[in-house]
Amino acid sequence: MTEPTQPALRFVGERRMQCKDISDAVLIGAIRRTKPVTTGGWRMLGHVRDELEATIGWVPRNLLMAKLRKVCDTGQVGGCPCGCRGDFHLPEDCGDPGCCSQNSTGRQP
Repeated sequence: MTEPTQPALRFVGERRMQCKDISDAVLIGAIRRTKPVTTGGWRMLGHVRDELEATIGWVPRNLLMAKLRKVCDTGQVGGCPCGCRGDFHLPEDCGDPGCCSQNSTGRQP
């Protein structure tokens, strides 16, 4: 859902903002700085988004979800990049043997 005070798109120069405009390190840093809501290290999407936006400015939700899918696919972050749960964690915080430690994608096989 788009916030009423924000435009639907963000531009970088003359083009629409893309995943490549958010570095993996910046996103993972935002996840790391976000306080976990559980003992398993899970961080909620809204909290991660707030932390990321404090660093780089407003990010459209669909773009953030696309970037989170990319870092989950590479195993840099575990969580739910489809948006149904909206929680993410760092692999080193994962205590579930069926989640991050069993495969490189951070998703169930």
